[in-house]
Amino acid sequence: MFSIERSFVKSDILIFEALGFKVLKIKSEPHKTITLFILNRFKEALKSIIYLPKSDFVVSWFNDYHTFMPILISKLLFKKSIIIVGGYDAIVDKENKHGIFLNNGLRSYIAKVNYKMASEVWVVHKTLENGCRHAEEKFNITSGVRNFVDKKKIIIKEINTGYDSRFWNYDQEKDKSGVLTAAFFSDKRVISIKGLKLFNKLASLVPDVNFTIAGESGINIEEIINLEPNVNVIGVQSKTQMKELYQKNKFYFQGSRLEGLPNTVCEAMLCGCVPIGSRVFGIPDVIGNAGILFDTEKNLQQVAKYINSDLTKYNSKKARQRIKRKLDVLFRIDKIKERIVQWK
Repeated sequence: MFSIERSFVKSDILIFEALGFKVLKIKSEPHKTITLFILNRFKEALKSIIYLPKSDFVVSWFNDYHTFMPILISKLLFKKSIIIVGGYDAIVDKENKHGIFLNNGLRSYIAKVNYKMASEVWVVHKTLENGCRHAEEKFNITSGVRNFVDKKKIIIKEINTGYDSRFWNYDQEKDKSGVLTAAFFSDKRVISIKGLKLFNKLASLVPDVNFTIAGESGINIEEIINLEPNVNVIGVQSKTQMKELYQKNKFYFQGSRLEGLPNTVCEAMLCGCVPIGSRVFGIPDVIGNAGILFDTEKNLQQVAKYINSDLTKYNSKKARQRIKRKLDVLFRIDKIKERIVQWK
């Protein structure tokens, strides 16, 4: 089950199907009205009662209200259950009022219960199990499932997301230029979390380089940030459009203050983008020696010099090879198979 069928959810559905499972979906789009909220919970319970008796196990992408009924009913029917943690469900960022455990209300209580009921919890990066020290020191962000749930016997496994290098590719003979960053920028909170002000600051330090922000939705970023003349903003892009942007730009910027394992960075690196990222959560493990990491705004001068240097001459190939070697989709398939084939 899931609330929004994002690319990584679709990818996992294909993986389960490739492993021989028939996937029965429970989709509950988030709603703010009480009536639709209750309707969602009723739908989840009804579909769980129908689906679970004939199912081997249940999987929930992210931990939230939509997880409770399927996990509870799987428990009553002695079925295995998995919660896949992506970030929001293992983080508290008080400054941006972000994270499922931000307040000690019904939502956080249910999330804790869900973790305790689940057979296994899969995190996309190890920092979502025990926390990210750098994010705590720099931004006062608390993270890690074990820091929110008392039950220490919870089985947590790190199963990284995987990426299809056949789709995410680029022409190595073509020149690339520009710096790209992308997310679903729908409010001020996301702008802060994803480090857009840092991106804009970096653009001011290299005014001859084109910078692109992809993913503006329902807001006008320029009303929130006084954008530099070399910064261009575009709306939400399709998967194919994102591929074209990755292929066109030489650098990809991920200035997040919190993250799980950043999908866009991995996709961009496979398309030959040299990564620039903040030193929090899974970002350093993804980038490694294929790009450059920074800690604060003070380090942006160093990043600017890096962009203008010859150091990045061979890093496009290095970036692609790093993701193929560490995070190819085949590795995720093998890890999932290892955990669940015994349950079939």
